[in-house]
Amino acid sequence: MNHSKLSDHLFKKGKFITPFHTLPNVEEYTDDKSWTYGRMPEYLWIGLLFKFLGRDVGLKRLHFIMNLLHKIAPTLRTARMSEILKLSRNDQQQLYDYIVGIGAKKALSPLTVVLTVSYAPVFAETFYCSDESIEDRCNIITDTMKDLMDHQSHESTDVRFIALYFTLLSGNIHMQPDHVKILNTYPNSSHDDEVMRMARPFVRSMEQTILLTFETTNKDYLKDFWRCISEMTDCTLYSVSFPKEERDFTEYMEKLHKVFIYLSDLFTSAEPLSDKMNVLLGIATYSYKRLKEVYEHNLFNTISGRSCVRVIIEDYIMMKYLVANESKHDNIWRDFQFYGIGQYKLILTKHREAEKDDKRHFDVDYIEALVNEFKEEEFIDIDTRYFDKQNIRLKAESVDEKALFGLYYDYDSAFEHGLWGAIRETSLIKCMNPAHKYHCVPDIDDSIVLKSIMPDCIMAMNKTLTYLNEIYGIPEAMLNEVIHFELKPIDG
Repeated sequence: MNHSKLSDHLFKKGKFITPFHTLPNVEEYTDDKSWTYGRMPEYLWIGLLFKFLGRDVGLKRLHFIMNLLHKIAPTLRTARMSEILKLSRNDQQQLYDYIVGIGAKKALSPLTVVLTVSYAPVFAETFYCSDESIEDRCNIITDTMKDLMDHQSHESTDVRFIALYFTLLSGNIHMQPDHVKILNTYPNSSHDDEVMRMARPFVRSMEQTILLTFETTNKDYLKDFWRCISEMTDCTLYSVSFPKEERDFTEYMEKLHKVFIYLSDLFTSAEPLSDKMNVLLGIATYSYKRLKEVYEHNLFNTISGRSCVRVIIEDYIMMKYLVANESKHDNIWRDFQFYGIGQYKLILTKHREAEKDDKRHFDVDYIEALVNEFKEEEFIDIDTRYFDKQNIRLKAESVDEKALFGLYYDYDSAFEHGLWGAIRETSLIKCMNPAHKYHCVPDIDDSIVLKSIMPDCIMAMNKTLTYLNEIYGIPEAMLNEVIHFELKPIDG
C-alpha cells in the first residue's frame, strides 16, 4: 500500500485532511458495517466450515449449502447468521441436518459457546459436542477469526465470495457478462493463479457494495457476539521492547563537561556583563543539565527521557532565533529574560492567592526572590503570548530548522502533553486476541521498553556546541573530542 504524502492532504483551518475524506459522498463505514467488526461475526460460520473442510472441499460443500439455504428461504437475501436464526425451527433444522450429514458437525460446534441453547436452541442442540471443552471451542473460534479479521486476506475473501454468491442467487442483481466470468473463475482457481490478482479485489468490492445495499445490520446480535466471545477468552499480550541502553557514555559526558567549564570561564573572565553570552550559555547549560539527568539517572529508555530531546532541540532553535533577530530588537537578550521572569511572576501571583501548602514543590519565597532579582516585580509586565509573538514552529522555520522541528519536536511534545499517541506507545500493551478486537491493556509492570533517546540527545547537544563555537570559538581539539565521539552500535 502506498501511503499518501503530507502534500496530498488538504490543509484547512489548521487541520490536515486525508485525501480519502476529500472525496465527495465518501464516508467511513461505522463498526457495525465494517467487515472486521460488523460482517465477519455474521459470516464466521462460513469461515469455520472453510477451516474444517479446507478451501477446495469447502467451496464445493458451501456451494450446495447456499443453494439449499436459498431453496429453504427463497426470500432471504443474506447468509448472515442472525438472519438464519430468524428462520422457522423446521427451516433451520433442515439446513443444519444437511451440514451434519456431510460430516461437518464439528466445524460449527465452536459457535455453541456463543449460540447457546437459550439464545439459539435449534443451532445449539444440533451442533453441540460434549467432548469439546469451552476452551477448545474458543481456541478454534479465535484461530479462525485471526484468518478473517483482515478483510483482504485469502480466507476472508473466500468467505466474502460465498456470502456474495448467496445474495446473487436471488436473481435480483444483474451483472455484466465479464463480471460474471470473473466470479465463475473464482471457485475454480487457486489463490496462486494470476487471474486471482484481479478476481479477489473484484469479489471484495462487489461483496461490500451489494451486501451493504441489501443487508440490515443486527446490532443486538453483534453486541451479544462480541460480549460473549470477549468474556470467554483471555488476553494474549504482546509488547514491543527495544534493547535497553547499556552503552558507556562516561567519556562523552566528561569531555562535554570540559567544554562547559571552558565556556563558563570564558564568560566570567571575558564578558561577565554580556546579556547575550549570559542568555546563550544559560540556555546551553540548561540543555546540558537535562542531558546529565538522563545520563545520571538512566533515563535512556524512559518517557521522561523524551522530554530531554524536546528541550535540547527547542533550546537550540531558540538560541539560533535570538541571534538571528538580535538586530531587530533594542535588547532581545534582556527581553527574553524578562519574558521568562514575567511567566514566573504570573505563577507567583496565583500561588500567593492560593491556600498555603509548604509541601508543594513551588517555593513562594525562593521564586519571589528570583522574580525581583534585577527589577521590582511591580515594573515587570506579564506577556502570555509566545515570546516575540511566534511559536517554536515558526521560529524553527525562520532559522532553517524546519526539518529538525518536524522530525523531533512534535513527536516528543506528545509525551510532554500526554497525547494519545504517546500514551498508546508507552503505557498500553497490545492484546493479540481477535475476540477482544485487538484491544490494549495498561502496562503497569513496565513490559514496554522504549527506544533509547541518547543518540538523539548527543546529536542535539553537538548542534548546540557547534553553534556556540561559531560565536565564541571553542578550542578545536576540545570540541572535536565531543562532536566526534564514537557512538558504538547498541547491542541487540
